[in-house]
Amino acid sequence: MVPKRRKLLGRRTAAASAATAARASETPEQTFLRFSRMASSSAARLPTESAAAWTERLSSAASTMSARRARFSFEERSLQNSQDAVHVARLRASQSPAQKTLRRLRDAIVKACSRSLESPEQTTSRRLQSLGTTQGNRPSSLSTASARALESPAQTTVRRVRNARSTASARAAEKSEVRRQRLENISNFELL
Repeated sequence: MVPKRRKLLGRRTAAASAATAARASETPEQTFLRFSRMASSSAARLPTESAAAWTERLSSAASTMSARRARFSFEERSLQNSQDAVHVARLRASQSPAQKTLRRLRDAIVKACSRSLESPEQTTSRRLQSLGTTQGNRPSSLSTASARALESPAQTTVRRVRNARSTASARAAEKSEVRRQRLENISNFELL
């Protein structure tokens, strides 16, 4: 790699690391404000942009990304990916329980936002793709998953409410010793 490029890449990596560290330590209010700022800036930009300008900007970004990817060899990308994975693993290992909870909450919010923007066809496609990538499923779990992939949002809500009710009634009926053991198992699982 040319020294100037390496220096530039180092600066970008340092800036990205600093941004990641700042996000890891932010409060829920700061996270909410950051997300709302991002959403409002996107919303403000959309009406002023024509469809052609939007398409042009997206295609330009895509070509820039593919050009960047092509510059790196497979080995360099693999090395960078493994270094990034180690960095993320170390960051997560050093997080406090509160930071882990915030990270999981942030991930859940992002996932929910992206899924809420999906069309029903995209949702079905995503669910069926996840079926194809899952290895070692029994036929019964495959049929359950495919049935869930094809159900409507209303059917999903009904199924979740029914499951929540049965879980709540089972927990109300369980003995204190069983409940204590279940909660202990959950806390042990969260420590892993």
